[in-house]
Amino acid sequence: MGDRVRRFLIVAGEASGDAHAARLVRALRALGPCRVTGIAGPRMRAEGVEALVPQEELAVLGFVEVLAKLPVLLRARRVLLEAVARERPDAVVLVDYPGFNLRFGPQAAARGARVFCYIAPQVWAWHPERAARMARWATGLAVVFPFEEPLFREAGVNARFVGHPLLDDLAPETDAAGLRAALDAAPDQPVLGLLPGSRAQEVARMLPPMLAAAQRLRAGRPRLAVVVAAAPGLPPRALAAARRAAGVRVVEGLTHAVQAHATACAVSSGTATLETALFGTPLAIVYRTGRLTFAIARRLVTVRRIGLPNIVAGEDVAPELVQGELTPQRLAETLAPWLDDPAARAAASARLGGVRDRLGAPGGSARAAAWLWELAA
Repeated sequence: MGDRVRRFLIVAGEASGDAHAARLVRALRALGPCRVTGIAGPRMRAEGVEALVPQEELAVLGFVEVLAKLPVLLRARRVLLEAVARERPDAVVLVDYPGFNLRFGPQAAARGARVFCYIAPQVWAWHPERAARMARWATGLAVVFPFEEPLFREAGVNARFVGHPLLDDLAPETDAAGLRAALDAAPDQPVLGLLPGSRAQEVARMLPPMLAAAQRLRAGRPRLAVVVAAAPGLPPRALAAARRAAGVRVVEGLTHAVQAHATACAVSSGTATLETALFGTPLAIVYRTGRLTFAIARRLVTVRRIGLPNIVAGEDVAPELVQGELTPQRLAETLAPWLDDPAARAAASARLGGVRDRLGAPGGSARAAAWLWELAA
């Protein structure tokens, strides 16, 4: 029975979840033969996951905006529930994506599936009572931030801190010289990295103020190199404005190099902010959504900070410009000291050092996979 093929159905609905799930699948395959299906993005598909629904179809941001995607989301849920009934997987694995997974998880459990959650929903930011509800249907929950384990355990969830998977293989795609060669930038030129997000609607809101801030900064710094790091799967039209902007380069497949080697970055709130912080690059965390969505969020969110580096550190290690505060002038004023003053840049980088210390040891993907393998036996 040791070589029995284990069957997993994995749901990862966003680019960051696709990356985390791909690492998890790689670690599962190292433990033994397995068949993996589910909602999969390009990285999961590269690991051999059979996509019942392509992850790119489901990318959506915001309470109000999700309504336009409702038919697609309902169809995806139906496809997955049919797969649970038909294939009887050894475990259903839910990776982040709480808006979808917190509804799908109980339905899968009601059909007899073991449900394993990886990357916890941020109940500490929204509704803490959701943690208690998870205890009714989640077989196990592998969390990636140390403060999450006691929170979920107190609510009755079988939670375990495994460490953050970003510590496993976070590395730039090229060195500083390679990035500068791609940008036609000299070794002494300052580089401003812009990371507007991984979803088209997110980019549509974040990129214009980023580009306007970059133009303000370039007006007094003609040697400033500006680069937009394009996330995988973004439609070309999402970055059309960046490609037209004077003095701006758009690069694909070099996101981590931009995060690691830029002089400073403006980064849309999400996993990319944590990645940038782990590289020690000074960053401004930016976020903007629809007015109604933001009004709803203000009533629901219970934490003061939205940036993962600040939440992990427990203090403000990177400035946050949210909604109305995200203006070209404010963003330019935030970034300017890091571009001009090495001492200011070093101080900002030093503040980010504590983020890595709080995320545990490397090997989080392998620890999560080992626990999942055990639960699926």
